[in-house]
Amino acid sequence: MAGSRELLKKYQINIIKIIKIAIGSSVAILLAEMFGLKYSASAGIITLLSIQDTKKETIKLAGKRFLAFLFAITTAYLLFQSIGYYTHVFGLFLFIFITGSYLLRLQDGISMCSVMVTHFLIEKNMDFWFIGNELAIFGIGILVGIICNIYIPARLWQVKADMDKVERHIKNILGSMAECILLERGSTENIVTGRGKSCSMDCCLEQEFAVLNQLLSEAILGAYANMNNTLLSDTRYYIQYFEMRKSQLVILEHIKEQLCLLTQIPKQVKPISKFIQSIGEQFHEYNNAERLLQELEAIKEDYEEEQNPATREEFENRAILYLILYDLESFLKTKRDFVKGITKKQIETFWEKGRK
Repeated sequence: MAGSRELLKKYQINIIKIIKIAIGSSVAILLAEMFGLKYSASAGIITLLSIQDTKKETIKLAGKRFLAFLFAITTAYLLFQSIGYYTHVFGLFLFIFITGSYLLRLQDGISMCSVMVTHFLIEKNMDFWFIGNELAIFGIGILVGIICNIYIPARLWQVKADMDKVERHIKNILGSMAECILLERGSTENIVTGRGKSCSMDCCLEQEFAVLNQLLSEAILGAYANMNNTLLSDTRYYIQYFEMRKSQLVILEHIKEQLCLLTQIPKQVKPISKFIQSIGEQFHEYNNAERLLQELEAIKEDYEEEQNPATREEFENRAILYLILYDLESFLKTKRDFVKGITKKQIETFWEKGRK
């Protein structure tokens, strides 16, 4: 069973969508036949083309195709009734209809509507009843497609699971940084990790950053899919949340680069390490970072009161630590600005309910 799921994921096969298309198209054809409509098979094709990956996409596309259908019927009626039901007239119809569809941004309906207009050409008939026949076929196909897509799970559980994973990875990175900053350096190329292995700082955290970066990319896509499958509530909060964490990831990568440049451990390292550890301990969705920013300001004030460095190497290392402090400030301000940017309704929906 697990192997089957991996195979479907590898080849991006949406088995639920395939089942919906197969059943929905069959139902649409049966309904069209039940009502005695001509070209009933077209209803199945319309259903096939109407079933999209998300609810919002399905409804939006249905609206565009309906407008394209009205445009196609009007254009075909004027041309066929005034010139005749000839192949070259159908070519003229395609030229006008396709050009107009692109100008009106209705190109999603070009193929579907062009096929339906061929029914008029074949029958050499655009009487009211036959236009009604095509309208009924179109309506059945679209309606069955929308009904089939009513069931698309919002996958909110997956979005929240991704949030937990992201926070756990960032906590691990902060914890590793808090440890690494305290360890003695033999040179700028090698440091000793808390695990007792000699390697570069890049190697220590590179895999963790790569995993987190991939996780965030997938989480953002999942958050967009969840938003497009939620018709009655606004779930943009999750997209904003993951974008905020992605910005923080960039800052953490810069801090990692600064840590690589340290060649010695000035005494100012200890409070910075303790502060990084504190950020990791308090790191969660509902923290607005205000208290941590106050703590950081106190550390910066103490830092500025320290005596001037005695050697060039000490000066360079203290300068690196100061840059790290400013990166940590940017890291915390990113979260604070995110909190300030969310609406009162979002706080009530995603924070107050989420804490219960």
